[in-house]
Amino acid sequence: ATMMWKLAFPLLAVLLAVGFGLDPDALEFAIDEYNKASSDIYLYKVTKVIRVQRKYLEGYQYTLTVIIARTLCKKGSVPDWCPVFMDPDKAKSYRCKFVVLNNGWLGRWVMVDQMCS
Repeated sequence: ATMMWKLAFPLLAVLLAVGFGLDPDALEFAIDEYNKASSDIYLYKVTKVIRVQRKYLEGYQYTLTVIIARTLCKKGSVPDWCPVFMDPDKAKSYRCKFVVLNNGWLGRWVMVDQMCS
């Protein structure tokens, strides 16, 4: 049962985010941008959505406060699912604040700000 819970968890994080009134593309864009900029060979993913703030400024701007953790998947791989490292030292969780904007007339996402600690 624990294994199923682990598989369901990332999906759950996204469903909770949608419950917050968040466009799931905003979350996906933010973590993709984080992974592109990261020097780590492993991919990170959002494991928990803490807070979502949305405001409208020539498009929707989301301020996402999330917990991210390191997965077993290396950059460049395209697996179906990526479990997070069980060992907390390897999982290297961070609390991040991503500010992303969906610029209505450009029709694309932009990362405005990113802070992780």
